[in-house]
Amino acid sequence: MEMTRFTYLFLLIVSIAYPLYKSFEPRIRFHTKFRYIVPAVLLTALPFWIWDIAFEQNEIWHFNPDYTVGLSLWGLPLEEWLFFIVIPFACFFIYEVMLYFTGKGSIPFIKVITASLALLLLVVGILSYERTYTFINFILASLVLLGMLLKSIHPRQLTGFYKGYLVSLLPFFVVNGILTKIPVVSYNNQENLSLRIYSIPVEDLVYLLSLLFINFWIYESIKRYDQRKKAAVKSRD
Repeated sequence: MEMTRFTYLFLLIVSIAYPLYKSFEPRIRFHTKFRYIVPAVLLTALPFWIWDIAFEQNEIWHFNPDYTVGLSLWGLPLEEWLFFIVIPFACFFIYEVMLYFTGKGSIPFIKVITASLALLLLVVGILSYERTYTFINFILASLVLLGMLLKSIHPRQLTGFYKGYLVSLLPFFVVNGILTKIPVVSYNNQENLSLRIYSIPVEDLVYLLSLLFINFWIYESIKRYDQRKKAAVKSRD
């Protein structure tokens, strides 16, 4: 097997290696969050896996078999299945590190910013109805952001989501830049805006926003429920 076939897998291993290595670091204690992370990652991955399969089968994007190990299911290489587990896990580490070092303060007018961003994504999505990736991607992101506002998520929590997302963009540009430059994954430009940052379609940034915000949302909901349950048990003792 040629070494190039390990390209995608190698990028995933690099992405998860440091978070795993630092999981037992005494300040962050990331390993204690695994029981919240695992269900959040799997619940979020399911619809994204279905989305990915549909897009690959409809040739909206395509994976180059020269850069994957050759194992696939329903048209998706093994690495792509792992992507929706590895990348959110690594980004959860970034999210928790940001919370630890920057605190839980809130950005002024964060809800106004979120509503404005949701509206912008909605308008661009609707205007791009003939471009499948842009349309579905932007509409979903808009609904995710609007859903958080309707759920009255606290500004501090929303700020934490943005911090985790924005810092995650740094390794994302490296990993996804390699994936799209080689390319390991190629796109049908008739289905997107054909606007790129280096080799990365702008849609991928919005895609990451939806993926991470849903993960963070579920994660915080599970964690809050667990904390309330423990508090209730403690109050009865």
